[in-house]
Amino acid sequence: MNRRHAITVATLLSLLLALLVFAFEYRRLKKIERRGPTYESVSAELPGDADRVAAAINETFNVWADFDRPEGIANYRNKFPYGSHWSRFFLFRKADASFPSDQEILLDRGVDSFIERYVRIPPELRTRDFYVYEPTADYYWESEYFYQGKAAKFRCSFLIHFEPAKDSGVKVEIFEYQPTVWVGEYLGMSAHAILPAMLHDIRPVQPTTVDRQAVLQLIQQSALHSSSRS
Repeated sequence: MNRRHAITVATLLSLLLALLVFAFEYRRLKKIERRGPTYESVSAELPGDADRVAAAINETFNVWADFDRPEGIANYRNKFPYGSHWSRFFLFRKADASFPSDQEILLDRGVDSFIERYVRIPPELRTRDFYVYEPTADYYWESEYFYQGKAAKFRCSFLIHFEPAKDSGVKVEIFEYQPTVWVGEYLGMSAHAILPAMLHDIRPVQPTTVDRQAVLQLIQQSALHSSSRS
């Protein structure tokens, strides 16, 4: 390598480094705004016993076990209209392999300051909990977060916990798992490329209230319809 070539390479590397530093600073200074109330707990007490509430939850969402089987795919019927928000989600039971362990929840919580409270619930009270998950991991929707004056793309999963209420009935509480926003792109290094590339700027955020309330409302409606039929 001659001197001129070495100087050219060093200059290019310096420019590349400067560009990456600028991109990092630009990404760091992005302003993400949240619009909505911050509730640590989104819960409600439903009438009946745990079996009745579990049945109402099963009735509310698409159940993955019903879909993920040879005879189930051909005969499967989505409980929600095609293309609707909840038609993409599936329900998993505590015993299913896809249900995140306590260790995974704590490691993958991001900046979620509420989810640790879920793990602190005694394990014997969580044996019948449910997990609501969108399995493509690529579906985002508009929620409480905004970027550059427009609704940011948001996604999360949900943990549904229920246990006997203090007086009567069953207390149902909704937790979000891995809430994240997608706020444009950024210049960075990819494991699959030698040179810098534009990457999705996906960041962990605090859980939303409106999405947890939506899950709870669906369950309440199902429980109400169940009670009216009995």
